Amino acid sequence: MPELSGISWLLLIVLGLFILQAAGGYLQIRDYQRAIRRMHRLGNVGVGQKRGHLLDGHVVIIACDGDGVIKGAEIIDGIGVWARFHPLKTFLGKELVGANVFDFIEIVSAFDKRQTRKYRGYVRAFEALEARLLGKDLTREQEAAMEKRRAKARKA
Repeated sequence: MPELSGISWLLLIVLGLFILQAAGGYLQIRDYQRAIRRMHRLGNVGVGQKRGHLLDGHVVIIACDGDGVIKGAEIIDGIGVWARFHPLKTFLGKELVGANVFDFIEIVSAFDKRQTRKYRGYVRAFEALEARLLGKDLTREQEAAMEKRRAKARKA
């Protein structure tokens, strides 16, 4: 067996880390799919995501019935591939389960720009539920994001 030089060891380590990242990503996707199924059994589902720089990102899944009463909520936040979905009990000190989604929509509508950015995942999940319950079209932010994706797909 030939001896490996320093650069060969480095490449081998990078390859190993890449494989671990891919496996962790697969496990997170599987966990996301399971969480969506769990929440979908409870009723209408709203999903929101806030991409973080290091530790402040999250994905929020909220389920409510046809009247807007929240039946369950889960969140994934944490570091990288080790994070898993867990139940979400409160938002801004208020109980989620049993509360009405429209009460939270009023709260997040009054957010300033900084708060909206901080709680973007929650805001998007509540907006998605509002759109689903009221039969509304996408929000302006969602429409802009869709247009960006379409433009990127056309270029590819």
